[in-house]
Order: sequence, then structure tokens, then C-alpha cells
Amino acid sequence: MTKKIITISREYGSGGRQIGLAVSKRLSMEFYDKELIDAAAKEIGFPSDLIADREQRLTNSLLYHFAMGAIHGMTYPREPKISELPLTEQIFLAQKAAIEEAAKRESCVFIGRCADYILKSRPDVLRVFIYAPREVRKRRAIEEYGDLEEYIDEFMYQTDKRRRIYYENYSNQKWGSRENYDLMINSGEIGLDRCVDLICEAAR
Repeated sequence: MTKKIITISREYGSGGRQIGLAVSKRLSMEFYDKELIDAAAKEIGFPSDLIADREQRLTNSLLYHFAMGAIHGMTYPREPKISELPLTEQIFLAQKAAIEEAAKRESCVFIGRCADYILKSRPDVLRVFIYAPREVRKRRAIEEYGDLEEYIDEFMYQTDKRRRIYYENYSNQKWGSRENYDLMINSGEIGLDRCVDLICEAAR
């Protein structure tokens, strides 16, 4: 198989990470998820656990949206240095560089972090979105991740909210919209194994 890049965006509890990992193993491709946090930490000189914590705290607060506007040139009177940007933007730029470098180097699977948008100009990218019915996602989250059932609805909502805000602020595209993906799969209907089969077939 010639070099191929697969990006996977997913709803929480849909099994997207497990699917991506299985695809990478079957096709002998590198797998990037939390590795990008470490790459970003190394690039900007912050501990990886600090960066991971900051990613988890992204919200749609007024401050966050103001920061995003400033980041994208709406309020800066001059082009800022990387070190002058908010930490969230420094993290994004470092992860963007890591994604672009890995895509140049080898076939790989990326989980989240706007990889589909960052690499959208490349002809060798297969962009995938994994979703599932809410009850299926709840059951998987409780069984596989150990999330407490009494809190799972709020946790699912907040996790997908963070992913949507992150994606839409950095990409100016709608998270989960079919226009942004080559393949959208309901993992709750066909199961994780069949999702892996379909992605591998599409990649080939």
C-alpha cells in the first residue's frame, strides 16, 4: 500500500480511538493520539501533564472566544511571537507542526486534534468521523472507561462540547458535518470490528 494518512474524529464513547488503534495495527501504520501532547510539550517547553490538563479545561467562555479572536488576527496590532500567544494557541501550533511532520514522514492514523483540517490539502488523507447512538455510547463509556453511571450524561455532553469548541475555533468548520469527512460511520449499528474493516478497505 502506498503512503496513506487516516484522520479519525469521534463522539465520546463511540469507540473511535479503539477503532483507530486497530486500523493502525492492521495496516502497519503509526498511531498518534496522546503522543501529540508530548510532542507539543517538547516543542514549547511545558510539561506534558500541564498541556493535557489545559486541553481538558477548554470551554466556550467569553474569555476563550476572545482569545481565539485575538489569536486569529482580529485584535492584534502586529503579528505576535509564538511565545506571546496564549498557551492554548502555542499548544495548537506545536501539535499542528507535529501532525504535518509525521504526515510527511510516514503512513499514520491521527485521532482528533483537527488533523483532518490541518491536512485537508493533502490528496492522501482519508478523513473519518465515528458516531453512535447515545445509549450505545453511554454503555461503552461505563463498561470500558469506568465512568460512573450517575454522571455519564453530563460527562459525555461536556466532552463532546470541548471537542466541538476546539475543532470549530481552530478550523472554522462544523464538527461532525458531512462536508468535512470522506467516511462517516455509525459504530453502534455495525460494531467496532466492521468499522475497522470499512476504514481499511477505504484506505486501500
